[in-house]
Amino acid sequence: MKSLVIKKNLSKILISFGIIVFFLFSGNIAFSQQELCLSKLKKAQELFDSGLIEEIPTMLDSCLKSGFNKQQAIQAYRLLIQVYLFDYNQEKAEQTMLSMLTQFPEYEIQSNDPVEFVNLYNLFQATPLYSFSVNTGLNITNVSLLEQFSTGNLNNLNSEYKSGGIKAGIRFSFEKYINTKSWITIGLGYKFSGFENQEKSNFERELLTFSEKMQWLNIPHYYNYSFKQYKRVTPYVFVGGQFAFLVKSEGELSNIGLGGNSSGLGGISKDMLPYRNRVNYSAILGVGIRYKIATGYLRFNAYYAKGLVSYVKDDSRYADGENLYYYNYIDDKIKLNSFNFTFGYSYIFYKISKKPILDNLN
Repeated sequence: MKSLVIKKNLSKILISFGIIVFFLFSGNIAFSQQELCLSKLKKAQELFDSGLIEEIPTMLDSCLKSGFNKQQAIQAYRLLIQVYLFDYNQEKAEQTMLSMLTQFPEYEIQSNDPVEFVNLYNLFQATPLYSFSVNTGLNITNVSLLEQFSTGNLNNLNSEYKSGGIKAGIRFSFEKYINTKSWITIGLGYKFSGFENQEKSNFERELLTFSEKMQWLNIPHYYNYSFKQYKRVTPYVFVGGQFAFLVKSEGELSNIGLGGNSSGLGGISKDMLPYRNRVNYSAILGVGIRYKIATGYLRFNAYYAKGLVSYVKDDSRYADGENLYYYNYIDDKIKLNSFNFTFGYSYIFYKISKKPILDNLN
């Protein structure tokens, strides 16, 4: 029995040792390959500076497939393009430029790029096709009161709706570009929100507070338009709508005495979904700024979502017996709006192509 346990432990040790050796060996191979390719790149540059260009394409070909980091690969492509231009091989120069821009569509002309290289670069265009975004942000609920209800005299009712505080959310989006100035966004998000309703009663000697916390699944969709771009910064506006599906809602009522009175009643959280319209729709109007970085954009959006659907079910307003008879509280007819602030990142996918002939002539 002991020998069997020893064999099992020995097998585990050998397997672990083998895995460690494998990763160390693989890492050494990768490092050696990168060092070899870097050496080839330096040698290719020396040959080019000496006017000896025949061996450069063969020397760099395998390393462009695997062996260069991003900066080294760009340097190798630039060198190859200059080789083909120097050799009057326009076709190969264009093919190599296309390969470079396909792999690195964000490339920008450098101050030391030769005129011939710049002219060839200007024959191509990187057109944004679509992008994927991840956004996180904050929201503040704003309630629109449509009609008040109360067990008491509405003329003497002293009530006020307040935000339930700053809440957070996250969203994933897909953007389809119509052109360089406009695009359409559709997203899928999850956010938390909330509000409070405070009513003073009994000659303002008691404060009845109803607080509700919600969780939503959102599907925003809107049209974006940018008027002008300032170097890396692009301001834009957007307009559209948002479907919202109520996933969870908990409400809590409390009644406390004011002015030294201690006739407080504290409620417990209860499920409010049976009394709520779970499908809501909002109109969206907002502004945003995007900042260009290496592989996409950093974005900041600020927008207002105006609720278009009544939040409380009309046919269940009097169905909550506990709130009605124990606290003398009835839901008002309201719509939910929100101020939203989001920050995110968009990764862009481009189509690389030659510009139309008329553009080239200009």
